[in-house]
Amino acid sequence: MFFFGKKKAAADKGKEETAPKVDKEELLKKASELIQKLDTAQDKKEKTALLNEIGSCYFQAEEREQAIHYYEMSLEEDKQLGKAYTDLLKLYNQKRQEAAEAKDDEKMKEYMDKVQNLMQMSKDVLRGKI
Repeated sequence: MFFFGKKKAAADKGKEETAPKVDKEELLKKASELIQKLDTAQDKKEKTALLNEIGSCYFQAEEREQAIHYYEMSLEEDKQLGKAYTDLLKLYNQKRQEAAEAKDDEKMKEYMDKVQNLMQMSKDVLRGKI
């Protein structure tokens, strides 16, 4: 009947999906350089941007614990919805899933609570409470 998306599917068929190759060492080097700049950050906005960028570097390098640490610091500094918020949700869900696979109920609850707290923060931000 309706052939929505047929053209796009046909066009995409010829393309190969190539994800950009991530150089983990380069990302970790960049993160450590950015950490050095944190001490000289002039204001809250600059510090938050640096924390977000550091968290993003660690996230891309698949250093989850470090990414979580810097993204949490960023949200403590300035509660806003954005990359830190979405990446942190992904990280918490990954950690929760790992805990579920390991049958670690305590860690599972811990990360579920963290997800709930982020969701509450987003509601508060949207309602103008923050």
